[in-house]
Amino acid sequence: MLSPEEVARRKAELEERRALKRKYRRRQVVFYTITILLGLILMFVVARYSYNRSAQVSGLAAQPTVEGRRLNILFLGTDKLSASGSRADTILLVSLDTKSGEAGVISIPRDTRVWIPSHNRWDRVNAAYARGGPELVMEAVSNLLQVPIKYYVQTDFEGFEKIVDILGGVEITVEREMVYQDKAQDLYINLKPGRQVLDGQKALQYVRYRDRLGDIALVDPFKGEYDGRVERQRKFLAALAEKVLSPSVVTKLPQLISQALQMVRTNLPWDEVLSLALASPRFSPERISSSVLPGNSQVLNGAWYWIVNEQKAAQVVDSLVWGIPEPLKLTVLNGNGRSGIAQQVANMLREKGYDVVSLGNAQHFDFAETQIVVSEKDKNRVGDLAVLLDAAVLVQAGDGQEPGTATIIIGGNFNLQRSVGI
Repeated sequence: MLSPEEVARRKAELEERRALKRKYRRRQVVFYTITILLGLILMFVVARYSYNRSAQVSGLAAQPTVEGRRLNILFLGTDKLSASGSRADTILLVSLDTKSGEAGVISIPRDTRVWIPSHNRWDRVNAAYARGGPELVMEAVSNLLQVPIKYYVQTDFEGFEKIVDILGGVEITVEREMVYQDKAQDLYINLKPGRQVLDGQKALQYVRYRDRLGDIALVDPFKGEYDGRVERQRKFLAALAEKVLSPSVVTKLPQLISQALQMVRTNLPWDEVLSLALASPRFSPERISSSVLPGNSQVLNGAWYWIVNEQKAAQVVDSLVWGIPEPLKLTVLNGNGRSGIAQQVANMLREKGYDVVSLGNAQHFDFAETQIVVSEKDKNRVGDLAVLLDAAVLVQAGDGQEPGTATIIIGGNFNLQRSVGI
């Protein structure tokens, strides 16, 4: 039996982990919200400009309407707009439901190993860009995820630098000294730590710098948590958005629009972009979900690749592209004091196909009945689980329980033999 002090300590640790995870997810939503909104703004500017020019010749076409459908767009951040000798540094699949306003974003590591059907070969996904431009990346990603992709939006590093310079730089805190050199890529990074205003060149160094975690690293295989350069990119884009939204930018809009026309390349027709603009009120941060493409780093034939976990990737695609929720991530807590009961229940649930990510002790051991704690969003997803465990369902409002997760507290009424037999 644990002492009250030990129970309190473990409770505090659990709450701290939950708080950190909520904070991480909020930062993740901010990053992808900014990415999508800035991308759509740039696309709209380009499409509107192209349309106005064509309308002068052919006459005004009918205004598009919002059809209410799923639109998959590949976002590419490259070192230059020409594919020849170029690299795709950032690859995102953005899936937009124009009827519900839901958006899913899958971040695809640039070293992801993909099969390219038209070339009959395996390669890195960023190599597909060098070999065949955005069209070949769309082919490779579509084949990898089994998702139809018709459109792409591409921006380059040079345009990124110019945008930051037009804004007068972006103020940010550099966490530590960042020094890196790659002559082959003509990449030279030399940043000192501290609060400072980064011009376009320094800003690009900041978002491209890779520490020991590289582009991405699986830091917790059990919970599926990742880290790496993406955290700095989120931080910088948040600071960039704050700058873009400041009143001082109004006088710089002509320059920004002119630069946007030069830094974006897309095959989206103007009517698709205008349809997205009409649907934009339906989108909100709360309706944006995101994930890194699940996998792990491996060495094959002497080269590093990001090898996709096909089973978990299929779950991510089902959730973010097709709108099928991922399995709930379960935490099992001992609430009755029986030795080993949390582990026994976790084993039983895993055998039945549930995704148990952690276990431990509840706040106390005096729970009379078993409880399943879920968010308001997930209250209708635990019916079968409640029957299996003979449990009551408690709905937590606000940040009490993170969506996509459930906490099971094993109470005194729990009968393992009964549950095993169901």
